[in-house]
Amino acid sequence: MRYSFIAPRKKHFVSLFSKLWIIFITLMVVFLFTFDFYIQMEMRSFKEGAVELTAQREALETRIDQDDEAISLILREKALSEEVYSNNTLLKESMKNLFDLVPDQITLRKVEMERNSLILYGTSPTQDTFNFLLAAPLKSIFHTSSTTFYLTKEGWYNFVSINKIVGTDGIRE
Repeated sequence: MRYSFIAPRKKHFVSLFSKLWIIFITLMVVFLFTFDFYIQMEMRSFKEGAVELTAQREALETRIDQDDEAISLILREKALSEEVYSNNTLLKESMKNLFDLVPDQITLRKVEMERNSLILYGTSPTQDTFNFLLAAPLKSIFHTSSTTFYLTKEGWYNFVSINKIVGTDGIRE
């Protein structure tokens, strides 16, 4: 005898709807663990990159310091060369002015020029020629001026003229 109009079906312990939810939850958990693993790997990569960038930054800072030192050295050398150039230009002008100052009758054999002194060696026809034509302008330029004359066989006079400027501190140099 039959009490039901339909054939009996097997009843599953977990329904199809529950199975779908369990699969969905399992897939989400796998996805979350995979995503967490990816995030962990990226964080490790960023940390390693940060360490590399820190090392590069330190190397660049060291290089910048070295370049700054090189630039300061070059600037000091440039200033020194400009000073030497200006001193050479000034010396050239001074020498030109000195030779313009020497009259045609007087012949210079040697000129020694130091920072605050000038020593002239030369020949003059007479002592008066030297004194009037060259000694007077030298005395107007230098603080002290002394000349020693030596008579030559030809009747001319060899001279040594020592001219000095008193330094700014009042001491003769």
